[in-house]
Amino acid sequence: MLNIEGAIIKMKNYIIGVLVVIIVILSSLLYKQDKISVPKRFPALEEAKAGDVEVPLILYVFFSKRNCVDCMEGIQTLNNLPPHFIVRGIVPKKELADEKELRAITGAEFPLMTAEKYRDYIPWYTPSIIGVSPIDGEIIFTLPGVPGEKEYLVNFLESLYSKLYPIFAEQKRGHGAR
Repeated sequence: MLNIEGAIIKMKNYIIGVLVVIIVILSSLLYKQDKISVPKRFPALEEAKAGDVEVPLILYVFFSKRNCVDCMEGIQTLNNLPPHFIVRGIVPKKELADEKELRAITGAEFPLMTAEKYRDYIPWYTPSIIGVSPIDGEIIFTLPGVPGEKEYLVNFLESLYSKLYPIFAEQKRGHGAR
């Protein structure tokens, strides 16, 4: 009888211990999730308010010379986009110190900026492209760089822009009227 009661007490303690561990893990995950959420608005580029294009789509490309070469093949596509796309590269400060080497490794021809100002926006995976509204800095999409991206990137961006242009133009008119 004592063995059964002892086993029951041990089993209760075990179950309580497991539940406490689960609660601690879940609360930790919820706390971390709250702290690492990406903001919905991006700092606006001054260049997006001027230029020949009424409303461009701003593309921020987060990458590093340490990213896989196949995952960065979209950079060549980004180098040759039409003027209604403004492309800016965001790279680690250490790598920007030797910009020539960085450009030689990655092939990036667009302007590069240090990641310090954009620390809160760095995606979990790099390389990644973040599309941002030129009107209010709203993040439209995040697209990870993957092998084979070159084939679909131009079609994706042109198709998306053709759908976003009327929205951007209307937003711009609304902001201008204020």
